[in-house]
Amino acid sequence: MGFLDSLKTTMALNETLGNNLTRSLYNESSTLLAYDYNIYPTFCPEAVAVDKYVTPYTYVIGFPGNVFSLLIWLQRRMRNSSGYYLAALALVDLLFLLLQVVYELNEKWEVKCLDLPFVCEFYPIIFLTSQYLSPILVLSFTVERYISICHPFKRETWCTTRNAKLVIIGTTLGCLCVNSIQGFFWSYDSENKTCLLRHSVIENGTESFWAIWTWCVEAFVFLLVPLAILFFNILVIVEARRLSKFEQTTLHTRTYRNSATTVMLLAVSFYQIFTTLPVTIVVTLYYTFPPGDINVLPTITDTWKAHFQYYWAKTIIEEIGLTHYAGNFYIYLLTGKVFRKEFKKLMRPLFGGLKEKLTNTLKTEYSIVRTGSVKPKKEVKVCICNGNENENLPVSTESEPILSSPETHL
Repeated sequence: MGFLDSLKTTMALNETLGNNLTRSLYNESSTLLAYDYNIYPTFCPEAVAVDKYVTPYTYVIGFPGNVFSLLIWLQRRMRNSSGYYLAALALVDLLFLLLQVVYELNEKWEVKCLDLPFVCEFYPIIFLTSQYLSPILVLSFTVERYISICHPFKRETWCTTRNAKLVIIGTTLGCLCVNSIQGFFWSYDSENKTCLLRHSVIENGTESFWAIWTWCVEAFVFLLVPLAILFFNILVIVEARRLSKFEQTTLHTRTYRNSATTVMLLAVSFYQIFTTLPVTIVVTLYYTFPPGDINVLPTITDTWKAHFQYYWAKTIIEEIGLTHYAGNFYIYLLTGKVFRKEFKKLMRPLFGGLKEKLTNTLKTEYSIVRTGSVKPKKEVKVCICNGNENENLPVSTESEPILSSPETHL
């Protein structure tokens, strides 16, 4: 999950081997000091290639998708409480992808753009805030949908646009406050011109304040929050099925729009769970498949073989997990009829203007001009192509039909 791995050095050391941060964090371990950053490109090149070259495809689908989502959910017709949540989600995911590009350039392509004063301390605050906000916003509108479906008499009180705005602002400020401590964790070393964690916060290794803080916060965001989303989704599905059955058997009707909205929001939240929980699980399994003894390389022992297989699987799962910051737009298109209509309206000026331009380029206009004020009148067919009169067309005869457009008397 990008920057999350570099902050989870205690769980995924392989993401930051050779980094100043890793060397300072594991200063007491001679084995870990012996690790070289070229281990994975040498012994697991396929995983490194996937990690490096697949991520740009996520950007290709993510950037336009989040921009379209933001524009559509901000349309007047779409500005209900759920629309505000989804607009905020699109903005947060767009910001995350922008910052993820910076991280990829810095870590994978070795374009150093984070080893700068102020950027070193400020970047992790904003990056982690955008990363944490995405699942929290999904949880927010999942709870709102739970209230709307399971407690309909409280819907008018709680499921309002005003409350949605307050929740969005509150969760944003909360994430900023939680991550503001990252500005203290990270510092710019002017002597070595690099960005690394302060020695005081990592001096106890895996029992350091930084490690414990990271474990607690990310266990909440990437484990407890998805489980809470799953819990509320189950309640919503059970209640929605009960209401649907009741409406069909007793009232002989069905609330299609409410059902469609519920399906769309459930799809978004389930995709969040599908892409978040596996990443959390695979990262926590790091100690189950630890690296082997560095001194035995290049001989591949069973321990190293299991570790490289784990690294390969972890890379694939993380790339899939990254897509939840990029794929919501396509879920909206597949599951939201109203969203599709608004998207067509948004695209109509672009494609409609292009169609009109092509039509005007190829179209030949005909009109009939009658000359003379008394009979017999002479009828002339005039052809206009691309706005210019075509002088080579023959004069029409009286047997040619007269168009229904207004006549011009000369």
